[in-house]
Amino acid sequence: MTEQPNVITISSPSPHSSGKWSPVQGSALTDLLNSNDNLSDTEKERLVQETVSILSECAPPQCCDQNNTGLVIGYVQSGKTLSFTSLTALARDNGYRLVILLAGTTNNLVEQSFDRLKTDLDVAGAREWNLFTTQQKAFQESEVGRVNKELGAWRRNSPRARTIIIVSMKQHQHLENLARLLGESDFSDIPTLIIDDEGDQAGMNTKAKQEEESKTYQRIRELRELFPHHSYILYTATPQAPLLISRIDALSPDFGRVLTPGDHYVGGQEFFVDGQSKYVELIPSGDVPDKDDPPFQPPESLKSALRDFFIGVAIGFMEGEFQKGRNRSMMIHPAVAKDEHLMFARWARQIKDHWAEILQDPAHPEHSDLLKQFEASTAALLKTYETDLGYKEIAPVLFEAMEETTVQELNTREKSRIAPVDWEGEYSWILVGGIGLDRGFTVEGLTVSYMPRSTGVGNADNIQQRARFFGYKKRYLGLCRIYLTEENIDAFSGYVRHEETIRGSIRNHLASGKTLKEWRRSYPLDKSLKPTRSSVILLEMYQSKGKGGWIIPNHPFDDGEVVSDNRDTVDAILDAFNLEAYAENGWNDEQVVPKFSNTLRLADLVPFIGQFRYKWTDDTLEHGALMLGLERMIAEEPHMRCSFYALSGPWSGVASKRSLSDKNPPKIKNLFQGSNARTNYPGARALVSSETVTFQLHRYDIQTADKKRTLNDVPILAVHVPDPLMERVWIER
Repeated sequence: MTEQPNVITISSPSPHSSGKWSPVQGSALTDLLNSNDNLSDTEKERLVQETVSILSECAPPQCCDQNNTGLVIGYVQSGKTLSFTSLTALARDNGYRLVILLAGTTNNLVEQSFDRLKTDLDVAGAREWNLFTTQQKAFQESEVGRVNKELGAWRRNSPRARTIIIVSMKQHQHLENLARLLGESDFSDIPTLIIDDEGDQAGMNTKAKQEEESKTYQRIRELRELFPHHSYILYTATPQAPLLISRIDALSPDFGRVLTPGDHYVGGQEFFVDGQSKYVELIPSGDVPDKDDPPFQPPESLKSALRDFFIGVAIGFMEGEFQKGRNRSMMIHPAVAKDEHLMFARWARQIKDHWAEILQDPAHPEHSDLLKQFEASTAALLKTYETDLGYKEIAPVLFEAMEETTVQELNTREKSRIAPVDWEGEYSWILVGGIGLDRGFTVEGLTVSYMPRSTGVGNADNIQQRARFFGYKKRYLGLCRIYLTEENIDAFSGYVRHEETIRGSIRNHLASGKTLKEWRRSYPLDKSLKPTRSSVILLEMYQSKGKGGWIIPNHPFDDGEVVSDNRDTVDAILDAFNLEAYAENGWNDEQVVPKFSNTLRLADLVPFIGQFRYKWTDDTLEHGALMLGLERMIAEEPHMRCSFYALSGPWSGVASKRSLSDKNPPKIKNLFQGSNARTNYPGARALVSSETVTFQLHRYDIQTADKKRTLNDVPILAVHVPDPLMERVWIER
């Protein structure tokens, strides 16, 4: 970094991130960075590096008639808006004249993005931008005239030419109107960026399997056709849908980037892996409303969540958060139905008002019990939040915490559009909603979340996008509590456990200089989840079984060259490790295991296991899914041990033969040697560990069903994974 406080310089991009050309940081991006006091110098430098990397992959502004598609992967609530705002600024610095932002599917998301761009780019003060929105029919013929005027100024090389930004809702009528209005203008020489916020939502073609086009997808395609020279950038925290559509689809990404969250980001790892016992609270199944038998009383878990929230508000007051212009908020996210929103909003208001009344009246019969409940909740919160305040200091402020809290529904129950939240006007909010609180919406100062809803059909991307409780909240993490049903706890935990595996795979692939088109799609997921909605999945995906037990190839004998290679791999394993014979009392010579160990490090053995090859596609896919699971286990527990058995067979001097079935295609009959009560032999299938992975190497002479042909010494890898370690993997065929 330079010593000058108002100038930010960066090192040259690495060869793997330099892309097609080399963008130059100019005043627009520098001014944006200098106006941001929330980022450290290190974070700013990283932001510049990543922004330059993204723009360098876009169509170069000096060339004509080029277009491509990119995918930028962030984390939920991690700063994707700042990234695409920085990308917009850098685009201006490098000669792009038009940026179109498709900013979500609800008006509150569009307005949120519009306001952020207006503020962060200092649109009113810098006079470098001409910002438009399609909201409230604000973009019509007169605005098109202003667009054409700016393009004319640019073509004249006017120093006062501004960059045009158009913010549109990602909805087919908005897009159709925008394309119609812009259709009479000439953009043939205009370098353009189209940024699709929440790019996995709405814009995907949900009718591709019927060889048709869904409305929003069609309108996006028609809009893109107006700009011969453009790049289309999808931003999302859940990239499954864009990566599972057909590779020839216009929205299938050519290039990509995985963003790095800032230093104060708190995400799934902190909440569902490291801190689940501290921050996650269970909503009992009995507290979840039954739509066929609606409850008359608010559930106790909701009252507990409200106590946690009001205590946090009181602490915020006493620690000066109110004067600093910050917020405290609580999110209540029941099902989509608006009648449930109304019910929970009424409960929140009634509880708040009733408690305020009790606190104001020491003679109230419930006064003492309520204070005891708040004292217990305070004690629990202060186990995770460091402060000099105690309950005696907090209790007198609880009434004001309730009085200063506004309860608001975020839906269209009473209005035609979702009303914005006046974050600057009020400090403390309880927001109740469904779609309005879903993907993309930033809930400022969110400390307590209450989500008494099901996981629906189990689409992992939709479930993860509900995690509005992720974000930059490290300074008040101890006040955060997430109330979830057991089903949602399992779903979030399962997704978070595998999220970094997917990102790491993509990140490493891109770092090697390859494109996203070349990345083989693979998704480890909990068995109750699927990557995304099935209507957009066009790539043929293989699903592993997702439950514990034996994993055995069906056709390990079907190619002489493959058999020979696998035999070499087995011999390499036997040479590489210190293995000993294993037997129990009574076993005969044929039952003795010649080579055995239960102390091998899984990380040492897995590179050899990865060398096994198979001719049949399903065997290859199953082995690939197994390898993903093994690599995940090693990442979580690097020193995990495993059990290894090399059972007797031709290689050890024991005559051992198996025959093939007469089915088409044939399979090996009776792979596992059976049990024998007389010798106390439990059978090979029973030689497993209940706690870790077990590998068995069987080697047989394989005879065809008609006994006319025998393939000698065929190695067969059988792997047993206990239920707690097994996961389902979706992998591209």
